[in-house]
Amino acid sequence: MSQIPSKSILLEFALAKAHHLPNGRFRNPWFQKEAPALHKILKWKLSHLILRDRPRFPVLKPARSLLERANPLVCFLGHNTIFLRLGGSNILFDPIFSHIGGLIKRHTPPPLLAQELPAINYVIYSHTHRDHCDLGVLKKIPGNFKIIAPLGLSRYLRTSNLVELDWFESLEEAGLRFTALPLQHWSKRGLSDTNYSLWAGFMVEIENLKIFLGGDTGYFFGFKEIGNLFGPFELAFLPAGAFLPRWLMAPFHMSPEEAVKAALDLKAKQATPIHWGAYKLGDEALDAPPKLFKLAARKHGLKSLILYPGEIALWHKGAFHHLEMVPL
Repeated sequence: MSQIPSKSILLEFALAKAHHLPNGRFRNPWFQKEAPALHKILKWKLSHLILRDRPRFPVLKPARSLLERANPLVCFLGHNTIFLRLGGSNILFDPIFSHIGGLIKRHTPPPLLAQELPAINYVIYSHTHRDHCDLGVLKKIPGNFKIIAPLGLSRYLRTSNLVELDWFESLEEAGLRFTALPLQHWSKRGLSDTNYSLWAGFMVEIENLKIFLGGDTGYFFGFKEIGNLFGPFELAFLPAGAFLPRWLMAPFHMSPEEAVKAALDLKAKQATPIHWGAYKLGDEALDAPPKLFKLAARKHGLKSLILYPGEIALWHKGAFHHLEMVPL
């Protein structure tokens, strides 16, 4: 398991609790903006009509028997939702399977319903935005699971199964280690609770396998520092959707090209774009993020692992491969 080595700017901020504010809120201590200005969001919404976008990519239904394999595997379930099987444990990241808050339509069906999943051991939330943190779905997810999240989720969820982590804090059990890492984002669920909960990416480790799970984030210097502290990563899941218009999204959402740059900073051996494929949250086409990510990865020599909703990748001979490429 990785140990936190020598100091970095990010680590110094975290040790000094510079991301904590006296009023109980959180911030990006290296960054002036704490959330998109409401008038900018309204300007964007009113300046044009976002047309309905017909999905032009497959949504596959993975066999539950495959998800229960002993081999390390990952399965992309659309938007930011990822299923991982590592060391015999089933992990679910940012689970959401329906409309956002009952209001924002899901344009593609989930590859599996929450209740169709194998028994889950760990649910990880990156932050409390409603397209990442659907608390209602917890009742449908099978298994006696532990919930791992950044600080502040207990404001919205009271349960003894919740473990909250500050940046660089870890939970280690069952041969796994989960470490919360800084990202550049913000949080909100209601009208007056901006940044009362923290945001984070997560490093998940087992033996010599290290995976980065990115929530929402803008591109920032921290990726290079995280790569220097903990890299290389065998696989990095990086958000690459809801990136247009850039004048609004850039501080908090990466473009596919920036996601590739972040993967290189992290020293990722492979990288997969996420935060796409289910909801129309930006001006780009629903299927644009993986296409642009693949092009940028090829240009910069990064090995991309493009997963469409429901696709499985298995760990085989030191890398993740699409299911059909691995002998069963």
